[in-house]
Amino acid sequence: MESVDYFPIEVEEVSWQTASEQLMAIRHKVFVEEQGVPVSEEVDELDPNAMHWLAYGPQNVAMATGRMLADGQIGRMAVLKDYRQRGVGSSLMRNMIRYAIREGMEQLSLSAQVHAVPFYEGFGFIAESDAYMDAGIPHRAMVLNLHRFIDNSPKPLLRDISDEERQRVGLDGLDEFRDQAVMLVNRAQREIRIFSFRLEPGVYSNSPFCDAIYAFATSHPLARVRILVKDLAHVIHHTNQLHELCLRLPSRIQIRKLEHKQETLHTEFLLVDSTGILYKQEPERFVGYVVPHAPLEAVELVEDFDNMWEQSELDPELRRLHI
Repeated sequence: MESVDYFPIEVEEVSWQTASEQLMAIRHKVFVEEQGVPVSEEVDELDPNAMHWLAYGPQNVAMATGRMLADGQIGRMAVLKDYRQRGVGSSLMRNMIRYAIREGMEQLSLSAQVHAVPFYEGFGFIAESDAYMDAGIPHRAMVLNLHRFIDNSPKPLLRDISDEERQRVGLDGLDEFRDQAVMLVNRAQREIRIFSFRLEPGVYSNSPFCDAIYAFATSHPLARVRILVKDLAHVIHHTNQLHELCLRLPSRIQIRKLEHKQETLHTEFLLVDSTGILYKQEPERFVGYVVPHAPLEAVELVEDFDNMWEQSELDPELRRLHI
């Protein structure tokens, strides 16, 4: 089959009444045919009243499914074999968690097959039991406490932004770039984008920066870091703390290689939440600027980054490392 490592993934909330045929087809293939689960145990009386999700790929092909009961119990997570290790399961889980947060749920629970425990831990689930057998397969009970992600306190419609936050400050030198990169990451709430030549260690591979990235990536189940690198081979073959974080948290921190055929006028930049910018203006020197709040300028950089990201690919060496 043609490689489908990189493709758009669309996740849709569906009902059993309208999508049971697709849901059952995926689950039968994964659970019954691959794992030997009895047909009588695969479909149950809970399906008609559960919320279900389908993940679609190219040509509108259904690739994966999952369901959630009214009490927040997640189950029937199944990804077709040809689409595993390509971010499909992660996209499905992020949508399910987003739904639970939107609905004001306080906790999600699931029974994870033992081999999948690390996958769920990447989203903040905690194992609460030893291994037990279910349908002849070892499982562990896991929970995700959503209470800390749900803030019901009143918030102003618009946060006051100081003149200092809107000011563009010139930078000259690696140390200044490193300090401002840490400052911006500490301000991030949902998304960080990094576009770099080779992830200069002095900026991106130091304890303050990587500690800030780790704290951000584990602060919320929907937090996301995307890193686009020109010379990814250099990063892979040299010790880099940020690269190591990508290996530890693949569902939260993703890294791709910019294709050589892609043209860009940008040298290097870091974006947080479509507002904060750290921009390197010269290829050979760390000269540039930082501005904590510049949404009009940031939205253009976000668009440029996202276009490059969609046209980029996971490097074969990273693929072998199971990122």
